Amino acid sequence: MKKEQYIEILTKYLDGKANAVEENFLFAYYNLFMADADVMEILSDEEKLKLKLSIKATIDHNIDEPVAEESVVEEPVVLEESLVKRRTLWPRIAAAAAVLLIVGLSIFFYTSSRHLEGSAVTGDLSANDIEPGSNKAYLILSNGKRLSLTDAANGAIAKEAGVEITKTADGRVIYSTRHPEGGTTEGPVSGRSLPGVEMTAMNTIETPKGGQYQIRLPDGSKVWLNAASKLIYPVTFIGRGQREVTLSGEAYFEIAKDKQHPFKVKSTGQVVEVLGTHFNVNSYADEPATKTTLLEGSVAVRHVEGSAATRDLSYRRDGAKDRDDVVLKPGQQATLQASKIKVTVVNPDDAIAWKNGEFVFNDEPLQNIMRKIARWYDVDIIYKDINPNKPFGGSVSRFENISKVLEKLELTGSVHFKIEGKTIYVTK
Repeated sequence: MKKEQYIEILTKYLDGKANAVEENFLFAYYNLFMADADVMEILSDEEKLKLKLSIKATIDHNIDEPVAEESVVEEPVVLEESLVKRRTLWPRIAAAAAVLLIVGLSIFFYTSSRHLEGSAVTGDLSANDIEPGSNKAYLILSNGKRLSLTDAANGAIAKEAGVEITKTADGRVIYSTRHPEGGTTEGPVSGRSLPGVEMTAMNTIETPKGGQYQIRLPDGSKVWLNAASKLIYPVTFIGRGQREVTLSGEAYFEIAKDKQHPFKVKSTGQVVEVLGTHFNVNSYADEPATKTTLLEGSVAVRHVEGSAATRDLSYRRDGAKDRDDVVLKPGQQATLQASKIKVTVVNPDDAIAWKNGEFVFNDEPLQNIMRKIARWYDVDIIYKDINPNKPFGGSVSRFENISKVLEKLELTGSVHFKIEGKTIYVTK
């Protein structure tokens, strides 16, 4: 089919003179060019442009190719309802559609070979659906009292060592120190003590599987906790000289600037030191590596032997550098594995996609993806006759029911799922 023929069909449609076959052709072109609405909604502007250009190139290629000799029509083509003339058009449409379907679906989830290996869903996953996680967490006070933040009413929920703890309507916990002369302290750490404030008191906030939460620490720093995570921190940083917290699991930090009092995040095998910056730490016990991703500012990452929670991790101030010390720039990620730190350039937005309500996978092994799904939906995963290291990629909302996430993965044709209670079976 020639480009002139396509333009003629389009002109007829705009003039209201196109027949049913011609209209169907144009509708197919439009739908394929724009792709699925759900696809377009989650794509960035750059990804949308790439998709459109890819689809346009494929259609242009099919339009440019000459029709087989036996079906060439000498006169300008005016498509009628006859079977013969349909044959000259629809094979080209079918060929374009087959290629473009692959292009469109690969934007969602694709295997390492970048093509579909089969068709979609094996059964109705929604029959045993599981809802996504939500704002759920527990606050453990210094006296051991455990408070469910999910059940607690908004407003003041506790007063700990002279510090007021408040739960907000949008699901956050805020610490503020009340001065004897009135008012509260939130922000940079003062080096002095305040009457009635216990400097050694520690609190813990932890999220279960299927939970997430946000906390504003006494210095004004903000922390977002992912599912199955725990943060241990002082009730107040006042009088401590430095700000220090301990993390297990995953959290995104926006640290309040205070050059006089460095902020340290301890996790298994490493410590991260900052003055004021935005970064993400992924340090789950069941992950093969600890990953620290910098979005803004500068952080130093240092490997330490043993558990960071039980060691003195004071940084050297003499300017000397350990071979296990790295300083990250925005857009870099430090991966600690087997006692070594490797620095790579990444898209930092991918590291905090969870915070923004998305799953984003870039050529990740299936078992890595399923660990994330297991934490967020609070499910167990069982593999049956499938390679759990097969890489997948794509993006989907974390606020969909689990069936929608699994169905998107099934679009690749290389993996299938079955839901039984709180267990997900993964098969070929």
